[in-house]
Amino acid sequence: MINKLFFRSALISTILSYLLIFVGGLVRVSGSGLGCPDWPKCFGRWVPPTSIEQIPAHIDPTAFNIVLAWIEYGNRMLGVIVGLSIIIMTFIAVLYFRSNSKILYSALWSLFLVGANGGLGAIVVSSVLNPFIVSLHMILALFLVSVLSYGTIESYKLINLNKFSNILLSKKISISLITLWGLIVIEILLGTGIRTNIELIAIDNPLYSKGQLLDALNSYKYLHSVLGFSLLFLSIYLCYLFRDDFLGLSKQLIYFIFGMILFQIFLGELMIFFELPQLTRLFHTWGSSWLVGIIIILYNTLQYEQS
Repeated sequence: MINKLFFRSALISTILSYLLIFVGGLVRVSGSGLGCPDWPKCFGRWVPPTSIEQIPAHIDPTAFNIVLAWIEYGNRMLGVIVGLSIIIMTFIAVLYFRSNSKILYSALWSLFLVGANGGLGAIVVSSVLNPFIVSLHMILALFLVSVLSYGTIESYKLINLNKFSNILLSKKISISLITLWGLIVIEILLGTGIRTNIELIAIDNPLYSKGQLLDALNSYKYLHSVLGFSLLFLSIYLCYLFRDDFLGLSKQLIYFIFGMILFQIFLGELMIFFELPQLTRLFHTWGSSWLVGIIIILYNTLQYEQS
């Protein structure tokens, strides 16, 4: 009963955290990062204003946009809900799983990461969307969903012991999955950096076309594409390693990873050559974040599942 309770709590926290990454991406693509120019309040109010007359005298009224304000406020409120869900999950872990270090420490690390990222959110606003702080904000979010995914699969194993048999994980597969996880995190950060630089260049050169904006970037813009194809080849290699030995959830996950990487490369190339809606960039980033947690689940599952 307690095992199921923690599993459900961890699963809810993981899903909410991925939803928060999506809403955070929506804040980015909509330009809502400064929709609320102060923190933790929004225009000096705990509930955002609905009209310009409600804005305090010490805040510039030209900064008010009701849509952007409520998007940013929704992001903050969802962050509070995620924090509360992780507090509950950690409470359950401390109360009932003190002897299970994997469950306990995954919960404690999740609590630390969500608290640190919440505080970093305030710094993002006060720094006026400093690109370095924004990237660090994304890194902590990726670490958070990784730790939550680990805790979720560990608790799932506790309630489904009959579905797993303990085996040794191949060193080739282990190293390949760890490398894949690290490269995907770097790839996401590179993409975030490229987008940030394009936005900064566009501010200084508002008449630049999309092609001119890309040309104005440093040569590291090519690293994003090169790394993307490296991820594709590494996932193909993993599919090759899985060709005979593994069945069930493990094999389904590695094929999903391969398909998602292939789709993300295709979507990324479309974004370069065509004027796609901003939501396309949102789903591009969000889909990449899925891979971070799925690789953690796959790595953990492979230690127990083999046909």
